[in-house]
Amino acid sequence: MGDNLRRHNRSRATSGTGAEDAAIAESDATSVTEPGETARRRPRVWPWVLGGAFGLIGGAAAVAGILGATLAVQAVEVRDDLLAAKATLGRLGSLVEAKDEAGLQAAADDVSVRTARAAQTVQSPLWQKASEIPVVGANIDAVSRVTRAVDILVRDALPPGIQMISDLDIKKLALEGGGFDLQPFQQAQASIPVVSQAFTAAKAETDGIHSDQLLDAVAGPVGEIRDVIDRTAPTLDVVNRYLPTLLSMAGGEGSKTYLIIFQNNAEIRATGGNPAASIIMEVDQGKFELLDQASSATFYQEGTAGQQFSDIPGDALALYPATFARYSQDYTMTPDFPTTVQLFQDLWTRTNGERFDGVISIDPVVLSHMLAVAGPVDVAGEQISSDNAVQLLLSDAYERFPSGADSDAFFSEVSRAVFSHLTSGKWDPAKMLDALTQSADEQRLFLSFTDEAAQRLSTELGLDGALHADNTTATQVGTYLNDYSVGKLEYHLAQAVSATCDASARTITTTTTLTNSIPNSITSKYTLGARNGNFGLPRTSMMLDVLFFAPPGGQVIATDPAVSEVSGFDRSGSQTGNTALSRLVVVPQGGSRTVSSTVQLPEGPLGPLQLRHTPTASDTPVTIDPSCDVLFTPAA
Repeated sequence: MGDNLRRHNRSRATSGTGAEDAAIAESDATSVTEPGETARRRPRVWPWVLGGAFGLIGGAAAVAGILGATLAVQAVEVRDDLLAAKATLGRLGSLVEAKDEAGLQAAADDVSVRTARAAQTVQSPLWQKASEIPVVGANIDAVSRVTRAVDILVRDALPPGIQMISDLDIKKLALEGGGFDLQPFQQAQASIPVVSQAFTAAKAETDGIHSDQLLDAVAGPVGEIRDVIDRTAPTLDVVNRYLPTLLSMAGGEGSKTYLIIFQNNAEIRATGGNPAASIIMEVDQGKFELLDQASSATFYQEGTAGQQFSDIPGDALALYPATFARYSQDYTMTPDFPTTVQLFQDLWTRTNGERFDGVISIDPVVLSHMLAVAGPVDVAGEQISSDNAVQLLLSDAYERFPSGADSDAFFSEVSRAVFSHLTSGKWDPAKMLDALTQSADEQRLFLSFTDEAAQRLSTELGLDGALHADNTTATQVGTYLNDYSVGKLEYHLAQAVSATCDASARTITTTTTLTNSIPNSITSKYTLGARNGNFGLPRTSMMLDVLFFAPPGGQVIATDPAVSEVSGFDRSGSQTGNTALSRLVVVPQGGSRTVSSTVQLPEGPLGPLQLRHTPTASDTPVTIDPSCDVLFTPAA
């Protein structure tokens, strides 16, 4: 699901600063870090595009020499104009920061003159004739198209882009008490369509390039420039279409109330873990406020635990333990996040009449990614950072606070402090979006909204966590884990997922290797498996209910193990047209267990393969064998 987020160039649509970072910061001449890195620098679009363009012209000069001195001289002149324009664009960031309007205007005028002159040159009859010559002509055409694309961006996107980065000063957007000032984003709405249309027009130019016919000296720079345009154009399209929705989600048209659930990977569930802890957040005109905190104990106190309030089809209920739809701790046993949302919405409505505008799901690993950007936070004299957050919240806390009440109090304090820290807005929005993108890639971040436009955005970005009803946009094959030991053992669980295919048989076999590395030093009764003794198992063994899901129209035709390792746990059913089987396996302390399923795929076209799995407390390596390529449409 993170693929879609990446496809929109880390779409800035997922945060309160989305419009600024996608549509405006791309115009800035400063740098931010590359996704997943802290040291490597990523140049912004304007100087980077032109840097590639003059490199391209330099490589093409030798090609032009074949056609005559005049063309060669013009190629050098075009290169020089683009090189000078790049140098000028490199000064925009400091000019914006200094509020030097005269300097900005002079810089923009200089760049416009140079790129327009270069574009006029490459549209001359000489260049047009040269582009018709076999082999060499494709390279000349590529140079012409890239130069025209750059001219379009400078002419049409740069002026409003400069205005937006001047208006949107990130340092001044943060609101006292947490949140962001929405007014500058509201003012930017008129400029974003212009910038988006310019990138779309530039993309139309570069889409006509025949990359397979280019010489190496031309192909490299062309590929770099096309990559920038291809990434930025869809991002701006999303921001252009959804900025009003994003502003509404941030309370621009009235306050919004969101439920944020924290999935505890130490007690694993299909989409992450036991969602025992949650907070209720209000957003009004960009300002965040923590309204309340809750845990599974809340519903016992209110008398609503143990009852089912949602209408769930029998075929879906058949896949899960009887507790699934009755206790909030088990609402995430399904890989279908919309079902989880329905269960929570109906539970809260019955408990206190609340109906949320949206439900957001994260886990401690997401928090660690966010803290890597926002910096550490102090809680009760202890510093929580990206380095220790996961271990502290999923393991150490249970050793320190062996009773549920004490650990709940600790988690409540941590939640409040981290919420205040993250909503302060004192962090780089581009880096934060990279952190959220990484979380989405790892299948740890899910969003659901009652507003139809907001939900469409979540779906388009692949963050809805839904089981698909067909295989058009993606073909989902999944292996999911649910804890049956009743403990916090799975902080110590590691997994690796792989898939191979048999194209002639139209089957896919998914294999998951599970490893239990819990040390002898873990003694908390809250961590060790409470149910294990009922089955004659050590409390350090992991009892895992493994769910194997086929895509719509498909069928699970084999599993390993063929039956559960403890009798009475085999289940079958379907959810949203996805058939599934469950098998209970036991992973002993210090041991590994491999489970697998073979799925008979349906006939007809299949969308890109989406290999879904349960996110654990650590990274999950995923390998898809090339034998699967022929069965599925390549991802865009």
